[in-house]
Amino acid sequence: MAPNRLEQFADGIFVISATLLVLNFAVPAINDASNEALAQALIAQWPKLLAFLLSFFIIVNYWRLHSAMLHEVRVLDHKTILLNTAFLVVAAFIPYATNVAGTYPTLPAAAVLYSIVLLAGAILGFFMSRHLIESGAYVDEPPAQARLTYRRIRFSLYIRVVGLICAFFLPIVSYLIYWVMIVYFLSFSAIEDSAA
Repeated sequence: MAPNRLEQFADGIFVISATLLVLNFAVPAINDASNEALAQALIAQWPKLLAFLLSFFIIVNYWRLHSAMLHEVRVLDHKTILLNTAFLVVAAFIPYATNVAGTYPTLPAAAVLYSIVLLAGAILGFFMSRHLIESGAYVDEPPAQARLTYRRIRFSLYIRVVGLICAFFLPIVSYLIYWVMIVYFLSFSAIEDSAA
């Protein structure tokens, strides 16, 4: 399989997964059709909005890292395709975990589910990135961008383990950890990109 075919398929999964996140919102049903009642019902959805935004940015980051992993790949072997498929299964499951987390943000079970999904993505991304580097999949030596992506994924793996532990006892703290991590990856990591 040509690398661009796999990347196009993955792009489709990321786009669909990000789009499905908005289905977590329902138009509020209010008994009193007044502006105040509707405003209160909309404001009550703020946990779902925060969950939506966090997951949307996480999916964007998955897409970015996935693209960086496959940049300059010349050949895909069976193991890469299997790891990629498992990674995309996790990406496709994010909307469900987001819905649970947005509906029950303070319950540990919701935070644990969300954290397990994110940790699974990090684990699969880690193994896929490492396999691409070690298997000689790149045109030349693994490019600096591939090595940087591997380090980022490895770092996110550790952070997501901490997030999972927090989810059992302090669900809100686990979400805050993921917010800090995604702000770093989408903002400050641009400095590392230019250095690579």
